[in-house]
Amino acid sequence: MKNLLDETVKQETLRRIDSLSPQSQAQWGKMNVNQSLRHMAMAFDISSGVLDPTLERAAPMPKWLLKFFLLNAKPPKERAETFKEINMVKNNVNPEEFEREKAGLKNAIMSFSRSGKFIPVNKFAGKFSADDWGKLNYNHTDHHLRQFGV
Repeated sequence: MKNLLDETVKQETLRRIDSLSPQSQAQWGKMNVNQSLRHMAMAFDISSGVLDPTLERAAPMPKWLLKFFLLNAKPPKERAETFKEINMVKNNVNPEEFEREKAGLKNAIMSFSRSGKFIPVNKFAGKFSADDWGKLNYNHTDHHLRQFGV
């Protein structure tokens, strides 16, 4: 799995974000491109502990197994669950300024890669190293960029 703490991977991801446009259409899911940009940016706050997420229902597997899947498998295209705090559709969050949302995501990635300060435990998947956070954040961001064809 690629890791957003790797400079090459980070630059590739930033280029993919730059290839999005306000007209980008989702190939699956309910979010529009602006919602997706905001959702991805907010997700980076989990690794720093700024956001303490909650799931509407418990994960259907032990933490060690969830960690394995989060770090090594691509998320399913449809019906993937998210935390209620970053659920743009259910929270009726519909940002209007594409460029602001795009810049917000790019800034979140840059801050994440510079910070080096990550919480040591993912409360849903157990102990997490910096590399684990880099892989998880890449996997999540990649999932949504693929959702919009980039």
